[in-house]
Amino acid sequence: MPPMRLVVLPDYYWGITADESKPIAEKHIGAFIKALTDPRTPEEIDPEQPEIEPLLPIRIPANSRAEAEERFQQLFNRNRWSDGLALIPPTREAVDLMLTGTSRSPDEIIGKVKNKNGIATVEKIAINAVMAGASPRYLPVIIAAMEGLTAKDFDLMHLQASMGGFDMAVWVSGPLAEELGMNSRDRLWSYGNRANATIGRAIVLCRINLGHMWPGLNDMARVREMPFTGFTFAENYQGNPWKPYHVSQGFQPEDSCVTVSTVHPQITTHAGNTVEAKLKRIVQGIRARRSMVFAGYNPHRAVPACHPPKFIFMISPEAAEELNKLGYTQETLRSFIYSSTSVAYEELSPDEIEGIQKRIDQSLENAGILADRIPPERIPFFQQNLKPGGHVPLLIAPDDLHFVVAGGVETGVSISDWSYMRAPYAWGSHQTVQVKGAALTKHGR
Repeated sequence: MPPMRLVVLPDYYWGITADESKPIAEKHIGAFIKALTDPRTPEEIDPEQPEIEPLLPIRIPANSRAEAEERFQQLFNRNRWSDGLALIPPTREAVDLMLTGTSRSPDEIIGKVKNKNGIATVEKIAINAVMAGASPRYLPVIIAAMEGLTAKDFDLMHLQASMGGFDMAVWVSGPLAEELGMNSRDRLWSYGNRANATIGRAIVLCRINLGHMWPGLNDMARVREMPFTGFTFAENYQGNPWKPYHVSQGFQPEDSCVTVSTVHPQITTHAGNTVEAKLKRIVQGIRARRSMVFAGYNPHRAVPACHPPKFIFMISPEAAEELNKLGYTQETLRSFIYSSTSVAYEELSPDEIEGIQKRIDQSLENAGILADRIPPERIPFFQQNLKPGGHVPLLIAPDDLHFVVAGGVETGVSISDWSYMRAPYAWGSHQTVQVKGAALTKHGR
C-alpha cells in the first residue's frame, strides 16, 4: 500500500508505561486526526499498480564452475534468498530429482506463508529443499511441516515477526523417522545427522523465501539462541513406554507425522533426582506464573508474561519408564499437571478474581488479541470455576501440555521443556500433520 498514511512517533518505543505514552500521544494527536480526515488524493483513490514480472530461470555466466558457484552464493545472499550458509544450486535437474521424492503434483498449493503471504507449492518447497541439501526422501516430511505452518489455525505471523525471538520445534513421530535415519537420541541439534539438519534448514528457507522473512526487516527478534535449523528431531519411539506422540493426537500407530510448534528458544531442564521431584518442580514453575496470569492481566494492554502458557515436555526414555512404572500415561500425566496447577477459588486474592473475570468478559466480547482470550468452548468451564468450590486453571486447556520422548539412555532421568505463551494472532501455535505422498520410502505414502 504505497500511499498509506503514516505518523511517525520518534519518542515511542515498545513497552513504555502508560504515563510515558500519554504525552507522546498528545504531542502527535493533531497529525493522527489530519491523517484520518484529510480528503483522499488522486494517488490514494487510484494507486499505481506494480506490474507482475514473469519469473524466468536465472543464468549465472562465469569462466569456471567454481566462479559460477561463488557468484550464485553472492546473488542469493544479496537478494535475501539465503540463510547465510552455502546453498546447493536449485537447477532444473536438481529440482526434478527432488520431486521424485513425492507423488504429489508440483503445482499443488500447500498454503500461504506469513508474513508476506507467498504461495507455497510442492515445487517451491522442493526448490528450497534442494538449496538446503536435503535428500528427495525427506521431501514429504518438509511438505507436511509446511502444511502445519500454513494451517488456518496456526499463528505463523508471530513466529515470523515477533521481537521476542520465538522459533520452532519440529519433530517426526512414527516409523518414517527411523527409516530416514533421523536422530532421536543424543545431541539432537548438533552436527552429523543429514536428515535432522536439512529438514529443519529447508523449512527455514521456505519461511525466508516464501514468507519473505528477513532479520531487521520484518523478523524483529532481538536475540535468537538456537540452531539455524530450528529444534528438529525425531521421537525415540523405541525407548517410549507410551503410545507414540502422533497417536496421542488422534492418528494411527502406523502413520508417520510431523509436529510443528512455536517455542521459546530457552530450554528448562527440571532439577531433582527422581521423577517425583521433577514433577514437583514442574508444578511449582507453572504456579509461579500465577500472579502475572491472574492479577497482572490488563484487557487494555498486551503483556506476554500475562498470557496463559503452553508447554512441550521432552522426556528421556528412562524418565518415561519411571513415570510409566508410577502408573502415569500421557493422559493421566497431563491431567495431573493441569489439576495441580489450578488454584482453588478460596485461595484467590480479590485482584486475581478481578483479573480472571476481566479475561472472561473480554473473551465473551471477542475483544483483544487471541493470546488474552479464552476459546469459546472453554469459557463455561472458567465461569463455573470462578465461584466458591471451584478451581481456576493457569493453563487454558489440558491440550496446552505436550509430551514427547527423546534422547538416549545416557540422558538419564531427564525432563526438559519449552514454553510459549498462547498465540496472539490465531488460536493455535501447534500442529501435527500426517506425512503423505512419499514415493521413495516404505512409510509416509
